[in-house]
Amino acid sequence: MVYNIIMPVKKKYLQEVFDNAQFPVRITRTTGTGFNISSYQNHYHAAELEIQFIRRGTGYYFIKDRRYPVKPASALVIHSYEIHHFFTLDEKPFIDKTSIILYPTIFNKSFLAEHLGYLITCRKNFPHQVFFSQGEFSIIEFLLTLAHGEITHRRKFWQEIAIDCIEQIFLLLLRRIEEGGKQNAEEINEIVRSAINYIEENFMQPMTLKQLSRMFNISTFHMSHLFTRYAGISFKSYLIKRRIEEAKKLLHGTDLKISAVCRQCGFSDESSFIKTFKKLTGTSPTSHRKIFQYISKKNLE
Repeated sequence: MVYNIIMPVKKKYLQEVFDNAQFPVRITRTTGTGFNISSYQNHYHAAELEIQFIRRGTGYYFIKDRRYPVKPASALVIHSYEIHHFFTLDEKPFIDKTSIILYPTIFNKSFLAEHLGYLITCRKNFPHQVFFSQGEFSIIEFLLTLAHGEITHRRKFWQEIAIDCIEQIFLLLLRRIEEGGKQNAEEINEIVRSAINYIEENFMQPMTLKQLSRMFNISTFHMSHLFTRYAGISFKSYLIKRRIEEAKKLLHGTDLKISAVCRQCGFSDESSFIKTFKKLTGTSPTSHRKIFQYISKKNLE
């Protein structure tokens, strides 16, 4: 079975990349204490849909513009290009979860395809966090284990069995969303939410923490503290990574020169942009574009 997909390029903050030879589903169990868990890194996915199934833990997931408390028997739905990371205010963070990352195109020939639009598109007020009964969650855990085993051992009909398991998981998820198996996220601080919205609309313009603080009539120290506490990342890091995310989109989807990409993403100095881009992605903007074009061409052959 061949999946004809335009594959993104694996970079430091672009997680979980499948090449054309790989089955485009990744199921990973994570149980650990400490800050060495990969989810602590601020990241996004270029084309994949990610769902985190939480058994237990402490802390929060920051998705898009707000934080969601880690709760047992729950799922967190994360769309492509939604910046997210796990963080905690505790000294000894702990998380026990299973993540599934996939290309929705695996369902193209499935009856489920016509029902996926709601789940894979982030509409206004989309319920990123969904809660299950313990019985439902036990079924999901069984299906995840079965699918992971099939993908790992690859016996006859393994792809069909794995996809069938994942379809059942998605059906349970869609049913819970429609039946109201969701709760509101822990409300992010209104100042931080407004600040993030402002950044999203104006990140291509010159911006400093001091200017942002003046807008909300609070001290720079207070704004810095609020932003880091509720978003789990500093203002400066969020702004830079948001600009780099936009740069990748432009490099993938346009023929703009590097200097034009630099300006449109809010960087005033091209050399600084190239240095920052390479630091966060592991390659220069020019190389990033060439690699992406090469992989896209190979997958369309």
